[in-house]
Amino acid sequence: MNKNIVIFMVAILIFSTLPYINNNNAKHIENGYNWSIETVDYRGKVGRYTSLVLDSKGYPHISYCDIGNYDLKYAYWDGNKWINETVDSEGATGVPTAIALDSHDCPHIAYCDFGHRDLDYAYWDGNEWNITKKVDDDALSHLAIVIDAHDHPHIAYAGYRHHGLKYAYWDGIWHIESVDNDSRVGWYCVGAHSIFFLNGQINIVYACGNELRHAYKDEAGWHIETINTEGKDIGYASSAVDSHGYIHIAYHGWENYDLKYVYWDGSKWNIETVPSEGYIGGSCSLALDSHDYPHIACYRTDSPEENDRDQEYFYWDGNKWNEVVIDSVGYVGGCCDIAIDPNDNPVISYCYWRHFDLKCARKTMNNPPDKPEKIKGIKIGLPGHNYTYSTSTTDQDGDQLYYMFDWGDGTITGWLGPYNGGEVVKASHAWEKNGTYVIRVKTKDIHYSESEWSDPVPVTMPKVMDMRNWLIILVENAFNAIKFLFLFYLF
Repeated sequence: MNKNIVIFMVAILIFSTLPYINNNNAKHIENGYNWSIETVDYRGKVGRYTSLVLDSKGYPHISYCDIGNYDLKYAYWDGNKWINETVDSEGATGVPTAIALDSHDCPHIAYCDFGHRDLDYAYWDGNEWNITKKVDDDALSHLAIVIDAHDHPHIAYAGYRHHGLKYAYWDGIWHIESVDNDSRVGWYCVGAHSIFFLNGQINIVYACGNELRHAYKDEAGWHIETINTEGKDIGYASSAVDSHGYIHIAYHGWENYDLKYVYWDGSKWNIETVPSEGYIGGSCSLALDSHDYPHIACYRTDSPEENDRDQEYFYWDGNKWNEVVIDSVGYVGGCCDIAIDPNDNPVISYCYWRHFDLKCARKTMNNPPDKPEKIKGIKIGLPGHNYTYSTSTTDQDGDQLYYMFDWGDGTITGWLGPYNGGEVVKASHAWEKNGTYVIRVKTKDIHYSESEWSDPVPVTMPKVMDMRNWLIILVENAFNAIKFLFLFYLF
């Protein structure tokens, strides 16, 4: 064989094995911290209606819904791993949820029964879950919960039959009050953390049609003020109180599909649009750090039809707003909540809509695994036949790794492993129907930090294998055989 041809073919083989470099996939590293993207629960259609709170150790606790079974679920980080459990499976529960912790770090969850349009409530007493069904038999909306100094729950929500803002609290018995009878108060009007205590009084921030309102209760009863009025409806009003006792609010406006930030400076309300482009601000949640700077989690979509989403995070650094894309591969983001840990780092819960997974993003000193190599294996096959695919990756910290293959047909492998870094991992799959499927793989280390998804690989399962498809398969197999022979000859 001609020497130049041999050199040329060897060069092709070498370059074909080099990793693909994509500058758009650079890791976000700030002050030595990396974003750790973690799958908290992937068993079933979970991840909807998340609510997040941190305990006294800074560990996250999340309430959420298994929308496939309409079960209320709860997850928490114990310092080493995620623990998941079902709290309530009676009825169509967990649509939506809100969580708070008491003085003993025990979770209290307010949630709706979608089937009966009821407000339900569950709390952990240190030994078991205690569930109260039908706290109110007229409730269906996003909601918020706060725990008072006596470890008693207070809940804000909207009615179902006539809408309007409602308030439930327990002091030995349950009390139900109507706060605002305006029928425009409905599904999206109460947001994350929108009920709170200020100067010993209960406060609720909420949306009413195109108005942002604030209600508080004193000895004389409920008082309501309108903070802002827009041209179209608003929703997801989320709030926090700073060290001066001033209220901060984030909400989504449908007039321009934007994210708004509102705060009281001691004398007046200040309203601004958080700088961004596109359709942004849905499912927004607000938290403040130790400097009273606002942090907001929300989702961005390319159009009002929401055929794609990104999970976004905005924060104020004292001079300007900063935008971080937390997760953008596939239909991801929303149903989100945010909290700030003792180191002023954000923790965000959200939904990965492709498989309805519960996700959590937080900053850690741990390095996530490197992006896995592009999946290797046959590109054309027959439906109903098993085909094996392989990949590998490494981890900067030398951690053992788990792999999850997404087969593009709505199924995944679950986490396979553990494997050592650099070890080749194989998985097999059979597609039941003809069509073209996009497959990919990701990995996580033993600390639950996940890599990016690998570059996608299209796989076709034609209904009938024609001569062209057979030739492609033959060429692929011949090329792999030649590659092996050349590498064997060279080394």
